[in-house]
Amino acid sequence: MPSSTAFAALVLIALAVAPASAQTIGGGTNLSFGSFLAGGGGSVAVSAGGARTQSGGVILVGQGAGTSSAQFTVVGTANATYSITLPPDNTVVLSDGNGNTMTVNSFVSSPPATGTLSGGGNQGVRVGATLIVAPNQAPGTYAGSFNVTVNY
Repeated sequence: MPSSTAFAALVLIALAVAPASAQTIGGGTNLSFGSFLAGGGGSVAVSAGGARTQSGGVILVGQGAGTSSAQFTVVGTANATYSITLPPDNTVVLSDGNGNTMTVNSFVSSPPATGTLSGGGNQGVRVGATLIVAPNQAPGTYAGSFNVTVNY
């Protein structure tokens, strides 16, 4: 029987940018998995487009309220091509501050792997991932951070 207490997981995105003339990152939005019940455990995935799905015994609460992919804008030289490096699987851990943790993996981005700045010198980038939820995971708000590296 699932716990009657809902909890949310939020990942704060930290961006690392390789040195390059006039390249910047702006307008960040955090990756958020929204509210759910752990139940028998499973996962909650947020796509790069922001769609939320679940697997296993996890029960999603609400219609995706509070759910979002991480979003930011790369700004630099018009029409420049750049690469995106996402965290490797199982390296990002969220904590509730009370010793309880959850792992985030399977990062995805849009555009995937590489992008090209517009003629105006910018492009939006979105990042999604999968949150691993243990059976009867302790309820609470979990947070952490990860790096996305953009090189061009």
